[in-house]
Amino acid sequence: MTLIIILIAVGLLAVLAELVLPGGLLGIVGALCLVGAVITTFIEYGPTAGVVALVLLLILGIATLGWWMKYFHRLPGTKQLILNEESGKNPEDRNRLVGQNGVALTDLVPSGHARIDGDKHDVMAEAESIPKGASIIVVSRRGPSLMVRAAPKS
Repeated sequence: MTLIIILIAVGLLAVLAELVLPGGLLGIVGALCLVGAVITTFIEYGPTAGVVALVLLLILGIATLGWWMKYFHRLPGTKQLILNEESGKNPEDRNRLVGQNGVALTDLVPSGHARIDGDKHDVMAEAESIPKGASIIVVSRRGPSLMVRAAPKS
C-alpha cells in the first residue's frame, strides 16, 4: 500500500511540475508513476480495487487539472510566467498606431503583415481581403493585432 501511495504522490507532483517546467520528462515520469500505481493496485488487491483506483485517479486528475487552470495565475511566482501582451511590445506604442497609414507586406486574408511607421506588424483586415502592396490605414487595436482597412484612393 505504501508503494501505491508513493507512486501516486510522485506521479501527481511530477505532472503538476510539468505544467510549469518545460521539457516533457517530468510529465512522462509522472504518467508512468500513475500507471504503475494502478497496475500495482490491480496486482496486489485484484481487479475490483484496480478499477476503483483507476476511476479515483482519473477523477483526482481531472479535479486537479481544473483547480490548476482556475488558480494557476494566482499562485506565488506565476504572474511572470503568463503572457498578457505581445512579447517585447508596449501596448501604448500599438495604440498610437491607430490612424496611421502603412503598406501590406503580405496578402491580408484576413491576417498578415504590414509595415506601419517603419516597423513590421501583425495586422488583420477589418472586412474584405487586402492585396500585398496595398495602402492601408489602422482603424483599431484588438488584443495583439492591429485592425486595418484599405486606405481610400486619392
